[in-house]
Amino acid sequence: MPYYLDNTFLLDNPWITVVGCGGTGGFVAEGLCRLFQGRDATIVLVDHDRVEPHNLLRQNFYAEDVGRFKSQALADRLSQAYNRAVGYSVYPFREEDCHYPGLSSHDGLVIGCADNAAARRAMAECLPSDPCRWLIDAGNDTNWGQVLIGNVAEPVFLEEPPFTGETCHLAPAPTLQRPDLLTAVSTRPPDVDCAAAFDLTDQDPTINQMMASLVLQVVRRMVAGTCPFLALYLDMDQGTVSPSYVTPEAVARLVGRTDAGRTAQLNAI
Repeated sequence: MPYYLDNTFLLDNPWITVVGCGGTGGFVAEGLCRLFQGRDATIVLVDHDRVEPHNLLRQNFYAEDVGRFKSQALADRLSQAYNRAVGYSVYPFREEDCHYPGLSSHDGLVIGCADNAAARRAMAECLPSDPCRWLIDAGNDTNWGQVLIGNVAEPVFLEEPPFTGETCHLAPAPTLQRPDLLTAVSTRPPDVDCAAAFDLTDQDPTINQMMASLVLQVVRRMVAGTCPFLALYLDMDQGTVSPSYVTPEAVARLVGRTDAGRTAQLNAI
């Protein structure tokens, strides 16, 4: 039988935090404004970097944004374009960026588009190990990338039955699926300067829009209650997107358990 990620936290004015507003995050932010047109949703953008001239090749910015904080430039433009409030922070990601003051600190969706270990560690640490906050992590290199989805950063919390019928309430966080994300060092050269901005040997100029499209597809299907994915892997050389599906067997395998068959039987009852 197919299994789908729980979406109850997205049904009533969800809080969505986008961490990293550069290559992928800027396109994700605008896509969220389109996706939630006419619906209540709180969107907050987090990035402490400023727009530089060479960012204009691959990122969702314009010449007039140069010198401004990325999160602020995007929030101002998107607020005006889509007639909705878009929050922003010009500081490194903090747990309090994820929730309403005075309300539950567990609700919401965090979308990580910051391709570094420190940011990923901070996002994993904000997961409260209950069903109400999920993390989508998007990372890429020159012409390939992955989108990982989960909400439990500590394997011990997956000892409880993660599934009810066809609904997955608990799934391994991106850092459980790929522990190397917390130690990996990018082999990609640093961004080129303005004079060399059109040298396309560094990174495919469309990779970030491709990654953003995959992230937004995950969000769309989570909202609809039809998202079956733990991960999506993009290979632009091959022109493929390879999925990993959320199943009791996949969850058990990722946390090193061997009782996947028994778990599947129990969850089907």
